[in-house]
Amino acid sequence: MPRLRLQLLLPAIFILAWAQYSALEPKQESGILPIDPPTPYIHYFPANSLLGRVLVIHGLDVSKEVTRLISAALADGGFEVYDIDLPGHGDSVAKFGTDLAQQAINNAKVFLGEKTIVLGHSLGAGLVLDLAATEQFSTIILLSPPPISIAELHADRVLIATGDIDIPRIRTFVPIAADIGNPKVESWLLPWGGHAAPIFNPTYVRRVVEWLGGDGNKTRTGARILWIAVMFIAALGFGVALLPGREVDRIDTPVATTLGRYVVGYGVALLVLKWVNPMAWLRFFATDYLIGFLFLSGLFLSVGAIYDRRECRSSRSWAGRAAQARQRAAATIDRLYGFYTAIAAAAFVIIVPGLVVSSRVLHMTVSDGRWWRFPCIAAAGLPLFISDELIIRPIHPRWKSDMVAILTRGILLALILTGVLTLNRESDFLVLIVPLIAIFWIGLWFAAGIVHRYTQSPIAAALFAATVQGWAFAAWFVTI
Repeated sequence: MPRLRLQLLLPAIFILAWAQYSALEPKQESGILPIDPPTPYIHYFPANSLLGRVLVIHGLDVSKEVTRLISAALADGGFEVYDIDLPGHGDSVAKFGTDLAQQAINNAKVFLGEKTIVLGHSLGAGLVLDLAATEQFSTIILLSPPPISIAELHADRVLIATGDIDIPRIRTFVPIAADIGNPKVESWLLPWGGHAAPIFNPTYVRRVVEWLGGDGNKTRTGARILWIAVMFIAALGFGVALLPGREVDRIDTPVATTLGRYVVGYGVALLVLKWVNPMAWLRFFATDYLIGFLFLSGLFLSVGAIYDRRECRSSRSWAGRAAQARQRAAATIDRLYGFYTAIAAAAFVIIVPGLVVSSRVLHMTVSDGRWWRFPCIAAAGLPLFISDELIIRPIHPRWKSDMVAILTRGILLALILTGVLTLNRESDFLVLIVPLIAIFWIGLWFAAGIVHRYTQSPIAAALFAATVQGWAFAAWFVTI
């Protein structure tokens, strides 16, 4: 009965939160700017009298969805906003390249009018900063800009801001950029702010709106974030309520041995990637290194895990051929049901917490040139997730299993960062996104645990995790 109540209550909470969020949204429309390259956009209409027009440019490996909150706040404050996708990002069908991205920004500015205010975050800020060395702007806002060497800024008014716990090279660059030959440059160091704080923190978003002359009292960023969080939690809770389960079989496994196996697997992948990346053909900007790391690590780990499992099975004795046949038939049925459940659970996560909720802040659709990458990335991640389910999940007790999973994600994060900072520096921008990806992996571990307990199938749990990761990475990462 309590589970049934949850199954009824959580969808009601989700619908209420969705209605509240929708009521807060400014009027908007989507389309494609008829420029070269064709550029997808979301057009936000001002909530009151028009104060100006703003062109918003997102950062690397994200899309126009990640700047929805600051774009909506600007519309709340009285601005007409065009939030665009850079080439290779989001819904753009063009391939990524810095020259083409700058061409898109400049052509969009000309199309919207020379007086258009231009706001960029991270990569977007860097592209605008580089353009401002040669092109004239009216007002530019540079949030968490990467270091770029330029002699002067051609803009009537400039704001440069970053968080005081952003990565060091950005944090130290902001005061330098503020001294680049323009007396109208203002710089902010935002207390307790990370790389994304200028576009997500309601206080800092409001400050940006007010700096432009908008009405900061009308911004509703905090309320939007609240209802997005309620929708997300309600959706996940409903998914958990739909999948009751029992505890999986566990064994006493030395934690040090398990961690050692993972360190060796990750280490071998690190060395192999120095010379060859088997996933380079995916044509992702640098993140094919990340996918290659996962694939190679999983390949080395899963070989040992599957061998151990076969050894365990070979030591069992069966009471005759008839019993064996019945056992195999039952196992086949269970396996098929587990696979069906895994795909259904993955579809639920992709559609409800993903497309319906997370698309408010992340690009979650897979279309055009991204479709073929989805099964490829899912297959590349499957060996590592199988290893997790066969090696880590059975560790007794459960809290120790979860601890080892989190530690292995931390080790994976550390070795990927080591790889891109020492052996593969062309992928060093991963420093910005891999910590967030590590949080995603931890969440995926616990979600896969629910599928495992319901199906009692490690392969089904691994299939679920690989499918969700495949969709997410195909939707997020930059195509080239």
